[in-house]
Amino acid sequence: MEEKLERTVRCSSVLIGALGISLIALAVYTTVLVLTEYRSARPCLSEQCVGTASRILQALNKDVDPCTDFYEFACGGWIKQNPVPDWATSWDQLAKLREQLVSDLRELLEVKDDEGLPNSVVKAKSLYRTCVNTDKLEDDGIKPIERILMKLGLPPRPPTIGSANFSWVDIAGLGRRTLGLNVLLSVQVAEDVRNTSRNRVVIEQVSPGFSERYLLQPEQFSHELEQYHKYIKSMITIADNETDAEKFADDIVDFSKKLAKIMTPVEVRRSGTHLFHEVSVQQLVQGSSGGPSQWSQHDWDRYLKLVFSNTSVQLEPHSDRVIVMDLPYLQKLAVLLADTKPVIIERFLWWSVFSTVAPMTLSAFRELGFEFSRAVFGLQQRTPRWKSCTANVNANFGVALSYLYVKRHFDFDSRQKAIEMVEDVRAAFATAVQELDWMDSTTRLKTLNKLQAIRNFVGFPAWLLTHEQLDKHYKHAEVIEGNLFETYLKLTFAAVKKSLESLRDKPDRNRWVATATTVNAFYSATLNSVTFPAGILQPPFYGNGIEAINYGSIGAIMGHEVTHGFDDQGRRYDEEGNLKQWWSAATLEHYHSKVQCIIDQYSKYHMPQLPNYTVHGFNTQGENIADNGGLRAALAAYRRLAARAPAARRAALPGLPHYKPEQLFFLGFAQIWCGNSTVGALKSKMVEGVHSPNKIRVIGTLSNSQEFADAWSCPAGSPMNPEHKCVLW
Repeated sequence: MEEKLERTVRCSSVLIGALGISLIALAVYTTVLVLTEYRSARPCLSEQCVGTASRILQALNKDVDPCTDFYEFACGGWIKQNPVPDWATSWDQLAKLREQLVSDLRELLEVKDDEGLPNSVVKAKSLYRTCVNTDKLEDDGIKPIERILMKLGLPPRPPTIGSANFSWVDIAGLGRRTLGLNVLLSVQVAEDVRNTSRNRVVIEQVSPGFSERYLLQPEQFSHELEQYHKYIKSMITIADNETDAEKFADDIVDFSKKLAKIMTPVEVRRSGTHLFHEVSVQQLVQGSSGGPSQWSQHDWDRYLKLVFSNTSVQLEPHSDRVIVMDLPYLQKLAVLLADTKPVIIERFLWWSVFSTVAPMTLSAFRELGFEFSRAVFGLQQRTPRWKSCTANVNANFGVALSYLYVKRHFDFDSRQKAIEMVEDVRAAFATAVQELDWMDSTTRLKTLNKLQAIRNFVGFPAWLLTHEQLDKHYKHAEVIEGNLFETYLKLTFAAVKKSLESLRDKPDRNRWVATATTVNAFYSATLNSVTFPAGILQPPFYGNGIEAINYGSIGAIMGHEVTHGFDDQGRRYDEEGNLKQWWSAATLEHYHSKVQCIIDQYSKYHMPQLPNYTVHGFNTQGENIADNGGLRAALAAYRRLAARAPAARRAALPGLPHYKPEQLFFLGFAQIWCGNSTVGALKSKMVEGVHSPNKIRVIGTLSNSQEFADAWSCPAGSPMNPEHKCVLW
């Protein structure tokens, strides 16, 4: 009996042991399943994600090795499927989104019912109806042009001999006040860059009306100059067939070249050695002691009085201060104007006014503008009238249109998420600053203070939804339905008056630098603010359904704008937006060395369509710095999100199961820059632009990212993973 009991106990022990082992094995198996489920990719099947996956797959060119040319890999399919439309000169994701926005605005403007709308919105719709009525423009002919020319003291027809009482001061001063036209020099009211709590009159040089780079290099840009000459000649022939249009065009181009030669080059203005001068009105009128004797031949006092005529501002000779941004230009201008025949100056001023207002009259003038754009930029089709009119209304009543747009097309909940993204980017940038080995502690602290002081403006200003405040914003804007030319004059007169009278106001630190109906993003150095309007908070930049793509696209744009606060220009302003030297000499030396690396890198890039042109590394440095720093901050921000919300790291897109989240992040970045361009538009961008071509923005930025190389397993030394990388922020 005892022996049997002992066997029973032994068997029970074995069974219990086996059961225990089984339970342990089951627990291990369950844990593995849970961990696998926890770590494995989960395809997102929402409508947003499916749409994003479709866009990405269609854009790819899988025949290209991503480590050889990531732009072609990410965008090759898009480029093939999206040629530049006939009515555009460039076409990319920004342009497509702008096209959608303009179509949305047109629909809102053409709705017949005005009941319950703010008065300012009714004005906007009235302006649109007036603008599309081209029959009225033809009926009026060139009479409106003649009237405005005579009002400014110019003859109604192109001058052949100098007018008896001609004064460039009178015409340029009245032109600035009446038409907002800055000709020969620019006068604005803006924050005092050394004390942004007050406004100042700011005077600086202004373009002669055609690209100064083209004017300075007539042999290299002979085609563009020939077309400009042809455009002037054709416009004058329509205005007055008795004028020697050939001679008139010769005079305009020749004088424009002389103006271009006295301008301070962009490279000098961008450099840290460029000086501006703050003087009293009296000192400006008298001129500096070492200035040219010809200065006194010009009545600068009368010029300023005409600019501020019909405003509440009366400049005080001794107490009002003027900031002169380009004193050498003004001094050379005084000499040039004194040495030039008055009739030539009068012709130039006449052309400046005429060419500005003529497109608002006869279709023949607009047709010549199209022909010029076709010859120089490759435009193939005229812009439809509804489209140019919608853009016109948006320029004049952007806040009123924003009222309609955000109520119909903006997801109010997404605004808070966008703000969270900006804060993630800011925190990531701060962490990077704390880890910099080339920055001393004092400069680091000031950098972090400025970063923390950056204010976010996301979506739209809340006040625009209040009818009273919206209408107050446009209380002086008058639309004369059926008369586009007079409406233009009244709107311009009121806008210039409001701008000039702000001289006596304290700058509004909470103002938006763009309307919600803008597809772009901004950093303001004097406000130390970033702005992300509702117009850009749309797919493919935002609302893609998966955070890896969102942070790679709009996140990188947010990082880009934040980094602008610390690029070669933004770094000169402190946390209050004041121009101040707050960097130590040693840190600044390291900074310049790292910036020079970026300048040199981009200066070597060229586009196959223009083999004889390279990217202007110096003039594009600010944008290139922002692209590089912005991408790095956005990736770090995404990693912060993934750490606190692991599900974000596991999300995958249908049809793209093999791409890891960080690979999707870099695809999101690259694909917002997929684009095509005509050769003429690309040339203009490379010669004059502050942005690198889209392809270079992607290649240049990603080839500086070790994280990109790791994510895509790019071998060291491959085109997308060069041994030497330029890293600043």
